Amino acid sequence: MYQVLARKYRPRNFIELVGQNHVSRALTSALERGRLHHAYLFTGTRGVGKTTIARILAKCLNCETGVTSTPCEVCATCKAVNEGRFIDLIEIDAASRTKVEDTRELLDNVPYAPTQGRFKVYLIDEVHMLSTHSFNALLKTLEEPPEHVKFLFATTDPQKLPITVISRCLQFTLRPLAVDEITEHLTHILHKEEIQAEQDAIWQIAESAQGSLRDALSLTDQAIAYGQGAIQHQDVKEMLGLIDRTIIYDLVSAIHQNQKQRVSELLMQFRQQALDVSLVLDQLISTLHELALLQYLPDLSLKYSAEINKKIMQLSQLISAQDLQLYYQVACKGRADLQLAVTQEQGFEMCVLRLLAFRPLQPNEVLVSAPQQVQQQAPQVAVQVPVQNAPQQVDEYQEPAAPVAEIQSQLTSQNPEPSSDDFLDEPMLDVTAPNSTASSDQIIFDPASEDALFDLDESNDDFQAGSDNVKQQEASSDNFLFDEITPLNDFNAETAKSQDNPQDKIAVAAQEEDLFLSQEQMPIAPVQAEVTAVKVIDEPVVELEQPSLEEKRVAVESMSAQTSGLMPQDILRLTPQQLEGDWTVDKWEYWFRNSTLTPAVQELAQQGVMTGQIDGESLFHIPPQYEQLLNQLQHTLEQALKNEWPNTHFQVKYAEVEATTPYSMQNQRKEKAYARASELLHAEAAVKDVLQNFDGEIQNIQLK
Repeated sequence: MYQVLARKYRPRNFIELVGQNHVSRALTSALERGRLHHAYLFTGTRGVGKTTIARILAKCLNCETGVTSTPCEVCATCKAVNEGRFIDLIEIDAASRTKVEDTRELLDNVPYAPTQGRFKVYLIDEVHMLSTHSFNALLKTLEEPPEHVKFLFATTDPQKLPITVISRCLQFTLRPLAVDEITEHLTHILHKEEIQAEQDAIWQIAESAQGSLRDALSLTDQAIAYGQGAIQHQDVKEMLGLIDRTIIYDLVSAIHQNQKQRVSELLMQFRQQALDVSLVLDQLISTLHELALLQYLPDLSLKYSAEINKKIMQLSQLISAQDLQLYYQVACKGRADLQLAVTQEQGFEMCVLRLLAFRPLQPNEVLVSAPQQVQQQAPQVAVQVPVQNAPQQVDEYQEPAAPVAEIQSQLTSQNPEPSSDDFLDEPMLDVTAPNSTASSDQIIFDPASEDALFDLDESNDDFQAGSDNVKQQEASSDNFLFDEITPLNDFNAETAKSQDNPQDKIAVAAQEEDLFLSQEQMPIAPVQAEVTAVKVIDEPVVELEQPSLEEKRVAVESMSAQTSGLMPQDILRLTPQQLEGDWTVDKWEYWFRNSTLTPAVQELAQQGVMTGQIDGESLFHIPPQYEQLLNQLQHTLEQALKNEWPNTHFQVKYAEVEATTPYSMQNQRKEKAYARASELLHAEAAVKDVLQNFDGEIQNIQLK
């Protein structure tokens, strides 16, 4: 009866093993020195020899000549193992015996001595398929099995194994075989089988196997049947649906030489042959990678026929490295976008046309057609004004002509003539002076922007063109839209208007700036008020010394204390702490809430209080009911502290905490924020109207 090549030529000892030298060397040394482990784990992709090595190891352990790395192959034990009938080699398919009852039945027989051999060997294939209960039942026996028992595990997915199982085994990771190793082995087998085979066909089978020797032998069986007893390169390509590499080389050459007619012929050929365009694009990318490598590694050995190798070398010398990098980038982008196209054929053809259309500009080349010169237009200046309330008096807006002329002259001096690099389409600055005949576009004022703060009541028509308080936009109009800001702390624009002396203006500006800063994280429903003009007050400029940011904040805080409270988000925000010196509850809470600790560890940390020295002796006080939870998470908390402060000596004291904890402080902040949110909601005019007109009440206020 015919036996498939994968079973007929399965290695029977470590000498016949193909590849995996690191595994055979370690096992051979252990067998010769008698240093045998009780459990081995073999991992790797399919067809690389996991089960084969496990059977060879079982044969080495039970050979009648003794424990050896070279079994005799003639004794009854070796023959029984080779034929799959050795009674003390228990092979188990974990995929079909996943239940814990099956594992318990297996473990019931472990204490009994082997019947025929020296060791009772349990070979569990695809061990990752066992259930969690099965692993738990196996753990204790796996850790301390009887002396006559050996466990051999094989799996393609070691990530699914519990770490407790992996830690009890010697793990060997089997690597995928190289193409030349598979090619050499296939050539040897076909010579024994007296089958004619072309070297290119063997190499193509080895490459398609993707590192699996069993897949390579199965494809060889299929190729022999397809080729009626012989293996031809063309038959292998047709069988596997592969693309002739010469077509790919012709396509790259035609693209580089800008031969549009030849590219069109090749695209029609792809259509007629109904090839998988994704495979064609993969081959194209691999070819570009190979050509780029050959330019820097000319001695790189090629594994193709002499004709193909010659064509590859010619292409690598013909195409510049710069072109190859661009082709590779475009092809990879086309491969990623292939699924977004209407059809894959359309995406592939557009990628080829893109390769044909674009190429790097050489150093000695210039653009034949320069881009059209941009017409000089009047610069546009967009002005944003923070408005607390709608102005009561409006005068006609006066156009600032002097800064406009100055900006226009600067733009003209900076860009006298367009250069050949203008095709990069860098964005141009578009500045426009608002007037009554401008377009109908509108400017939307953003109250959360710091750039929106500036004073209008300066000297006259002119204003500082380079001021940090002016934000330039792309358009203007005779109508301006501003977001009306609900003033905090009962502050309004009328108060600011009534300030006549310089010191009052400083305080007003400070409070106004903090108003905008504090609303950056505050959701504001914008109410748009239309303003047709802005009054420009004609009065002399008063030079004032600008206060520092700290002075502004002190002024604002004092005014806030005299009026209403903070916003809810300000109440919930922690006060920044200097993390040095002695631990305090504020420093402790500020550190762990801003650390990278997991939510579970932070929940535990807020139940206790840290005392002692930062970066020194630290004592963590926590109630006794959290002892079990802290035992599990203490290492994580201690490691985070030592990463921040290496000299930390962390200790724990389990006792009732009488001091205020971060947990209670957080609850207090939440209550205050809730009360403040309720106060602000009830103070809203729209809410008042609803409550009064409909006799309603506010329920279920939530802070998110």
